Amino acid sequence: MEKEVKKRILKKYIFISFLLIAISVSILLMVKYNVEGEKNLPLELNKIIIKSTINAQSNASENLWDLNLEQNNDIYIYFKKNDKVETKVESIKISNIKIEKAKNIGNLEVLLPTSNDIKTNYKNSTENYLDKEIEYAANTSDNMEKQEFCQDGGMIAFRISNKDLANYISNEDTEIQYNGMLLDKAQISQDDIKLKATMDITLIVSEKEKYKGTITIDLPVGGFQEKSVIDKEITDFSNIIFKRSE
Repeated sequence: MEKEVKKRILKKYIFISFLLIAISVSILLMVKYNVEGEKNLPLELNKIIIKSTINAQSNASENLWDLNLEQNNDIYIYFKKNDKVETKVESIKISNIKIEKAKNIGNLEVLLPTSNDIKTNYKNSTENYLDKEIEYAANTSDNMEKQEFCQDGGMIAFRISNKDLANYISNEDTEIQYNGMLLDKAQISQDDIKLKATMDITLIVSEKEKYKGTITIDLPVGGFQEKSVIDKEITDFSNIIFKRSE
């Protein structure tokens, strides 16, 4: 009788030990997933190219120069195909866009290209997607005008613009340089126009299989000084974690 009791107690301890080990392993896997995220995505981030510029819109007036200053950031996100994964991404969604200003000046807009001409692709862009979701459909090649990307590795594009930063009027300047000098003339500092943009990017394989990560970008990507265009390429994505999403 005593032996039977000891056997039952031993079995109970063994069961509890295995249960605790299983729970510990599960917790460790969950912690690892939360820290490292999904490792086998159909598409992986390859690079982000950002082009920051100082621009201005001319106002009709009797002055020689009557300009509304704006600062634009053209963002191109490139993906590469993961050859180890057979499934394909059907669409890519950008949502939950939040932009913090260093100083409360200007009017923020998120714009989409209306053509594939890199020089004029935002000329006719008027719809503001700041408080909206943006969805890009998969296809066999990239098409910025139609918001399509190559399913086997492609690019999506959008612009973050801060318009109406200041109005600059002059009848003395013989020419205008669209760089840091124009900001100085309009009494705007380089720090005044700084932005921090965050957004969620969701890779949608199917209704039941989605992966979401959050990207944070500091804009513009440098100081203008005597430059009118600043380019930056980002390839370090160690701080961006994609996880399964509902």
